[in-house]
Amino acid sequence: MEILKILNWKQDFLNEVKTHPKRIFLIDAFGALLTAILLFGILAQLEQYFGMPQKIVYLLSGIAFCLFIYSMCCNKFIKSNWSTFLRILIISNIIYSLISLGMVIKYYEKITELGCIYFILELIIIGLIIITEYKFYLTLVKNKRIHNREKSYS
Repeated sequence: MEILKILNWKQDFLNEVKTHPKRIFLIDAFGALLTAILLFGILAQLEQYFGMPQKIVYLLSGIAFCLFIYSMCCNKFIKSNWSTFLRILIISNIIYSLISLGMVIKYYEKITELGCIYFILELIIIGLIIITEYKFYLTLVKNKRIHNREKSYS
C-alpha cells in the first residue's frame, strides 16, 4: 500500500509540473536554497564534524545560492521558451555536482563519516532532481517540435 502512495505522489508531482511548467524552477530554487543554508549555516560552522574545509563549503554554498537566484528569476520572469532556461539549469546542476564530487575526492582524507553521508545524500538528491528536470526538458522539446510541425502544416 505504501508503494502505491509513493508512486501516486510521484505521478501527482509530474502532473503538477506538466500543468505548471514554471514550478520546476521553484522546486529547484527551494533545493538550491536549502543546500546553501545547510552548507553556509551548518557545515561551514561545524567543520570539525564534517571535515570539508570551510572555504570550500563557502564556495559550494555560494554556487548553490547563485542557482537559487537563477531558478527564482526563471520562475518569476520566464513566460515562454522554458526549455532553454531549463537546459541551462540542468547543466548548472551537473557542474555543481561535479565540483562537489571533486571536492569530496580532493579532501576525502579530511572528510568525516558524517561529511561523507551529507555529500553522498546531497549528490543523490541533486541527481534525482537532474533526472526529473531532464525528463521534463525532453517533454518540453518534444511538445515544441510537435507544435512547430502542426504550425508548419497550417
